[in-house]
Amino acid sequence: MITSKDVRNKRFEKAAFGYKQEEIDEFLSQLEAELDEMERERNEANGKIQILADKVREYMKDEDALKDALLGAQKQGHQVIRDANDKAEQIIAEAQAKAAALEDEAVRQHAEAMERNREEIAREKENLIEAQQQVADFKKSLFDMYKSHLELISTMPETFEDAAGYSEDADTADDIASSIASGYNEEY
Repeated sequence: MITSKDVRNKRFEKAAFGYKQEEIDEFLSQLEAELDEMERERNEANGKIQILADKVREYMKDEDALKDALLGAQKQGHQVIRDANDKAEQIIAEAQAKAAALEDEAVRQHAEAMERNREEIAREKENLIEAQQQVADFKKSLFDMYKSHLELISTMPETFEDAAGYSEDADTADDIASSIASGYNEEY
């Protein structure tokens, strides 16, 4: 490649009928100036290319660091998600266990309450039967006492003259006592 220095240092031999020396020198000066400008631009471009190449290398290093950071973040994100899912499953399992325990406790308490109610109902039935039996016994004893009073009353003479025998009213008292006793027996 020809440089501006080569153009500046180039000397031509003089010939008798050749080109004009001034035109050649002027052309060579223009050519030298243009080559200097091109060389300067080329050096500038090479400097810029070097700067850009340095930046690209720097970006490549940053890219590798960013890739590593991104991979680390992805791994950490996946770990956080796994941990969160595990924790959620654990919480759900604990909640289900607590719910089952509460349900079992509620069923047990309900069964105990039902058993207590059954026992209380049975006691109350026994008390009712006993009360009914007492009422029946009382009625029977009352009727028996009433009957014996009626018999006693019927054996009493109405007048002193009838003391030897029963009067018609005594037969009526017996009939009343019998009807009361038969009514009692029909009820029980």
